[in-house]
Amino acid sequence: MVVMNQKIQFHINEISDKAKKLIDSMSELKNENGKLKETSNELALKLAESEKNLKHVKMENVKLDQLLQSSKQGVIDSSSSSSSVNSKDNNKEIDQLVREIENCIDQLKR
Repeated sequence: MVVMNQKIQFHINEISDKAKKLIDSMSELKNENGKLKETSNELALKLAESEKNLKHVKMENVKLDQLLQSSKQGVIDSSSSSSSVNSKDNNKEIDQLVREIENCIDQLKR
């Protein structure tokens, strides 16, 4: 009877040890899951910000295209002397817009 009780106690101890290990493992997994959720939320915020920046860049691109078309039309319609002045101004504005777009693209890459 004593031997039987010792075997039962041995099995109870084994089961108890395994249960403790499972509880510890579950706790670690819950911590890891929490960290992963935080990371996911941070990435979702970054994605939203990148999408916002991309939308801004696309709008700037549309403006640049419109300005380019306007500039091309202005060169055709203008006289040669006023055309060169307008063209220089337009080129400066186009250069500025291109720099802004490049800056936005650099920000999106980060």
